[in-house]
Amino acid sequence: MMQRRERARRRVRRGESGQALVEFVLVLPVVALLMGVAFNGWNALQLSIRLTSAARAGAIEAANDLAAKDSQQVAWDAATAAVNSEEGDTGVYQDKNAQAANYVDMTTSTQTVTSSDSTVQIQVVQITISQTSATLVPFVTSLSVNAHASARYS
Repeated sequence: MMQRRERARRRVRRGESGQALVEFVLVLPVVALLMGVAFNGWNALQLSIRLTSAARAGAIEAANDLAAKDSQQVAWDAATAAVNSEEGDTGVYQDKNAQAANYVDMTTSTQTVTSSDSTVQIQVVQITISQTSATLVPFVTSLSVNAHASARYS
């Protein structure tokens, strides 16, 4: 009688270890997918932070050049150089081909501010950078990140 109980206990233990292995194999792809999606989101967030900082540097540089009465193309080139410098690389971002990747766009506008006794016109330059973040999970689409920054000049 004791021997039967021992054999039954041994069988149960062997069956449980196999069950744990099967559960692990079934759950592993789901966990890997969640980790990949989390990494892609983190990567896009980091890219957004970096691009916002670079766009600010470009907007400040363009505003300084435009305030010094340089041409728009000179200011745009300087803004692109400032964006590349902020990213720690040269030639990654460009302002020549709007259809190409890593394009730096510059727009200028005039804003009117009215107070109780006067109206003031303010010149504003806006820098926009677009880039697509890389993805490590094959069936998860890449994320497009856009960063905008504005600076005033007169």
